[in-house]
Amino acid sequence: MAPKAGKMKTSKGKGGDKKKKEEKVLPKVIEVTVSTPDDSLVTLKGISTDRILDVKKLLAVHVETCHLTNYSLSHEVRGPRLKETVEIASLKPTHLIIIEEKYAENDAVAHIRRLLDIVACTTAFKSPAGRTGIGPNGDGAESKKAKEVKEKEESDEATEKEKGEAAPPPPPLYPPPRLGQFYDFFSFSHLTPPLQYVRRSSRLFLEDKTEDDFFQIDVRVCSGKPMTVVAASEGFYPAGKRSALCHSLVGLLQQISRVFDAAYRALMKSFTEHNKFGNLPYGFRVNTWVVPPVVAEYPSVFPPLPVEDESWGGNGGGLGRDGKHNNRQWGKDFAILAAMPCKTPEERQVRDRKAFLLHSLFVDISVFKAVSTIKNVIECAPKSSNLVASVHEERVGDLLIRVAKDVSDASLKLDCKHDGGQVLGMTTEELSRRNLLKGITADESATVHDTSTLGVVVVRHCGYTAIVKVFPEVKLEGNSLPEDIDIEDQVEGGANALNVNSLRLLLHKPSSPQPSLMHRLQSLDLEQFSARTIVRKVLEESLIKLQKKTIKHVRSIRWELGACWVQHLQNQASGKTDLKKPEEAKVEPPVKGLGRQGGLLKEIKKKIDEKQNKNEQGKEV
Repeated sequence: MAPKAGKMKTSKGKGGDKKKKEEKVLPKVIEVTVSTPDDSLVTLKGISTDRILDVKKLLAVHVETCHLTNYSLSHEVRGPRLKETVEIASLKPTHLIIIEEKYAENDAVAHIRRLLDIVACTTAFKSPAGRTGIGPNGDGAESKKAKEVKEKEESDEATEKEKGEAAPPPPPLYPPPRLGQFYDFFSFSHLTPPLQYVRRSSRLFLEDKTEDDFFQIDVRVCSGKPMTVVAASEGFYPAGKRSALCHSLVGLLQQISRVFDAAYRALMKSFTEHNKFGNLPYGFRVNTWVVPPVVAEYPSVFPPLPVEDESWGGNGGGLGRDGKHNNRQWGKDFAILAAMPCKTPEERQVRDRKAFLLHSLFVDISVFKAVSTIKNVIECAPKSSNLVASVHEERVGDLLIRVAKDVSDASLKLDCKHDGGQVLGMTTEELSRRNLLKGITADESATVHDTSTLGVVVVRHCGYTAIVKVFPEVKLEGNSLPEDIDIEDQVEGGANALNVNSLRLLLHKPSSPQPSLMHRLQSLDLEQFSARTIVRKVLEESLIKLQKKTIKHVRSIRWELGACWVQHLQNQASGKTDLKKPEEAKVEPPVKGLGRQGGLLKEIKKKIDEKQNKNEQGKEV
């Protein structure tokens, strides 16, 4: 019996609704206007998926609001103190108001650090004298030796032209970048620095100190006498003039000093001309592979950038510096993580996010504990000790830390991987069998379920190797594990979550007295000579040992190889890897002269042909 027309219509309608649900809605640009405390309007451009957290990030890179900290955003309909998770697409109208909040002492320190960070580009990134760099006019400041080389090259070119030889090729449009010029792009040294220094003041308060007053700072702007400013919960004010209170330090200095106001406005104007899309040159940490030029001038002092300056609340990054997680039960957390439901994609998404947050925190805590333990071992060990086999073990909560001194033998292959035999305490054969079994049985949860590998961090520091492992025994307060892990989200929405350099520890120890230039050069040459001698000696001895050794063939396998092998066999069984027959394979003529457009046209043509084939098959049916 044929189906009724009504039922057919309803089924079509359901299918249409399903297709509409599957269609993805692309984000669109939304303009947000923000009223600042000085009654000016700032227009920001975001997208419909942005949240209040993203609006604050946009305000932090805008020239008119980058110096503001410790504020909340208000909306005429949603009310004051909007949460950071509120989406801007839900705000009608898209107009926000900045509400200044009271400072705590740490907030006041962070506010001063933000100002120091903004103006650091006028002093910290300036190329030292006598080195190649970009000056205020964009010209290279050539050294004497560089000028002599250039004059010699010009004379050689003139001689070649006189002889009638072919002239050399013209220089490239842009000269090749040099490592020493890395910070030149962020340098604004051609401008007058708005601040000369900001220091904590040891002077007595001119007025009686109240509960709202935190500390005093000595500030010296680009010209003029030093002034003392009081940091309070309501803001900043000159010592003895509480009536001149201002919420931001920039606003206060602009009211007091016209010179500072002019220098700061010139810097903000240069920021806009340098990059009109934001991305202000502040918030830098010392790069892992090249330090700022200011360090080259004062290597013994090693002046830190404001973000890492501990005197103003800065640090080297990372999580867990507050000590809240020192006694965390890591074994229990990893056991809960392995037992979380993971059958559906939604469950795995929730589980994987928890795994990312937990493992990121575990790695940072492990690095801090490992470095601290290595420092204790170095301080306790006698300087004349050459005992390589000595191993120090220490347990801190659920963490087992094992520290051993590195062997000065380059002929040995160090097994310091987190999934290696030395870390896991297995022989090569046992490790190969384990990896093969893990790869064959691998699924979407293979990494999370392998707690013995996930709970290991290896740290190499100052000639020592520390292996941090989670203690396998789990103490339960009952017969069953909790269903979820109690862990907070990362700060600033996880802005540095994937930054491998977001946690660093400075090896250089700054010395307070600055030695003379001649003494610094002599000590530097002596260090380089002794280092080269040690390296040459170690390499020579290791090469002799390596030549005497017999070659041992070690068979090893990674678990990813086993997983790929199983996937290959499954594809073969399902027929996905069947090669096309030679007669079916069509040789497409190349499209010349179109570049990327040629590939785009090819894809469009392929999609049109597929649609036509489907339509023809439907007509035949």
